[in-house]
Amino acid sequence: MWFLYFVIYSFLGWICEVIYCSIPAKKFINRGFLKGPICPVYGFGAVFVIYIMTSLNIKSPILIFIFGGIIASVIEFIADLMLEYVFHTRLWDYSNRKFNIKGRVCLLNSTLFSILSLVLMSFIHPIIMSYIKMLSNRALIIIVIICMLLLITDILRTVLEVINLNTTLKNMSLLKELKKEFSKKEIKFIRLINAFPQLEHKRYKEEFNNLKIAIKEAIKNNIK
Repeated sequence: MWFLYFVIYSFLGWICEVIYCSIPAKKFINRGFLKGPICPVYGFGAVFVIYIMTSLNIKSPILIFIFGGIIASVIEFIADLMLEYVFHTRLWDYSNRKFNIKGRVCLLNSTLFSILSLVLMSFIHPIIMSYIKMLSNRALIIIVIICMLLLITDILRTVLEVINLNTTLKNMSLLKELKKEFSKKEIKFIRLINAFPQLEHKRYKEEFNNLKIAIKEAIKNNIK
């Protein structure tokens, strides 16, 4: 049951991120670390908020607003730390926003998470829960297995892509050589770079910046 909640809210979180980023950019942006339509940070955040609120029987809108924002912000902070430690990358940086903590979380996002937590507990989760209860145990098991296989496949593909990115950056030497070798069809990392314009690589910072420049120029010149 909890895994299904995780998948559903990860998908809804992905929709929120896509809308939030695509409207200002005036184009579709697959805003997610994984290739599929899922943002695990939202899934973990929603599951933890639901579990804690229900376990402690917290029903006050004010308390849900406060604790929901805190829980989601802690998860976002930990997620950013893990991505930097494991993959040597940072997908977001809020250093230019007021009241941020090491650029990993900021007051604006925490406030938005608080609002989402309140909407989640007051409206969304009761509806989702009622629909899930209508499913038979057999249907639930089948759905969970399918979602789990798809998620594992997506995670493996993304991890291999990031490892490939690290290898590419390690072997890079000159920007001129990069420009000659890269074509639009060969750009494997364009989705991540488009989805996270502030994406940084902590180990190969200079090489990664060169890669971003080359990709932008390749797209600008319509290289095929």
